[in-house]
Amino acid sequence: MFRRTVTIRFDEADARGVLFYGRVQALAHRVFEDFVVSELVDAWEDWFESAAFVAPIKHAEATFHRPMRPGHQYDVELSVTKIGESSFEVRTTFVDRAGAAPVLCAEARIVKAFADPATWKKMPIPSAIRARLLPHLAGE
Repeated sequence: MFRRTVTIRFDEADARGVLFYGRVQALAHRVFEDFVVSELVDAWEDWFESAAFVAPIKHAEATFHRPMRPGHQYDVELSVTKIGESSFEVRTTFVDRAGAAPVLCAEARIVKAFADPATWKKMPIPSAIRARLLPHLAGE
């Protein structure tokens, strides 16, 4: 499991002082970027500017359990939940640990699919990346 801490900023909230719903995916993607650079490739460019592949989002969803508020810190945990032939899924959870017991506030799921950058046709996950994904597969 890959962990980070995020602080919700004032400009990320709606008029009621609750994290705007679309920001959960943006925060999840920031954590995903950190995960990619820390765990899957040697440099940012090796993923986000690769000549060998593109990895667009195939599916994204979020579930909200409790409001998230500006000025509060949340523990974020990213785990790989599925690895397929040409895609993988990550689950990112946002947990408030300020109280007596941890509270799940939100979770995001994102499926990334690998494709050839010239044709945008799906391709297998590169073997070096697959090898680095496997240790993060939930349950292993």
